[in-house]
Amino acid sequence: MDIFFKDKYDKVDELTKVYKRDVIVSYMEKLMSENTPFDVSILDVDNFKYVNDGYGHLVGDKALIEIAKRIEELLGDEGVVGRYGGDEFIMVAPNKVEYDEVWQLWHSMLQCSTNLPTKEINDLNMTVTIGSSRYPLDSTNIDELFELADKALYRGKMKGRNCFIIYLKEKHANINLKTERDKMVSSMYIHSMIYNKISQDDIKSGLMNSLNYIGNYFMIDHLCISSKGKLYFDYYHPICKKRDFKALSDDLMNGSTNSSTGIFYRNLIDDSMNQDLAVPLLNQKVYSSFWVEIKAHGKSFGYVRADICENPRGRIWQNLDMDVLLNLAQVIGLELYYRNLEIGKIK
Repeated sequence: MDIFFKDKYDKVDELTKVYKRDVIVSYMEKLMSENTPFDVSILDVDNFKYVNDGYGHLVGDKALIEIAKRIEELLGDEGVVGRYGGDEFIMVAPNKVEYDEVWQLWHSMLQCSTNLPTKEINDLNMTVTIGSSRYPLDSTNIDELFELADKALYRGKMKGRNCFIIYLKEKHANINLKTERDKMVSSMYIHSMIYNKISQDDIKSGLMNSLNYIGNYFMIDHLCISSKGKLYFDYYHPICKKRDFKALSDDLMNGSTNSSTGIFYRNLIDDSMNQDLAVPLLNQKVYSSFWVEIKAHGKSFGYVRADICENPRGRIWQNLDMDVLLNLAQVIGLELYYRNLEIGKIK
């Protein structure tokens, strides 16, 4: 252990017994004064609110204690951990700044959230998301290092959670962090925007604008309309390297949806699912997918399809993600029905 922490045992978080935030900040200042490079990361427990709401705060506290213990065990002598606040932790790893070694460290860290040996949470599939920045490569200012790590964390959350993101200026500098109020207002705006744009006279322009906005907002790698074995109005996230997505047959897509809702989503595409569906998706490097049927008054027009390719651990689809995509499909279906149009005939 660094001698810096020798007399810091009275400065630990009461619940998790890891260091308080101010101790970690002081440690970062010490490393900077010694010109020691380091990685600083923020770890967020995914959807922790649902743990507290569904199992109670006592179980939530036990989960935080166990996660803190796992982080400490994994870091060992390679770094230190503190509680950032709520369900977030700070991790500092001295002399870990090369991309590959940081990647390996946080790749291993994702394992800390599985198989929690606490009786009340054996049935929980808990995951974490990590955002990372590096000193002095990304910044020489502590507040800015936290902000950049937070941007990387935000990217990981919007990408689907259950992953880690190492801040890269060329990819993440333009990310705007959103407050809870921003998210609420944005949600209201997205629903209104979908209707206003698609119901205008130029439905093609409205569709393209809606898909581009939604795909960019939720950081979806690929978003499109699928109909009769073809893809239309493809949106590709700027960071996504893939462009050659292929359509699935309508029979295959329809056979995988819930018959009552017309919705299919899969957090992780793997060998445990229907191979007729898994193979073509994995061949396209699609690790997670969501689609919802476009229909109105009993008539089916196709599907809104969303794919995640960058995260091999899949995407944890959030209620807001699915709600917006469901609304998009409903509005498209009604407009097509009343205009007597088909997807392939939109000009």
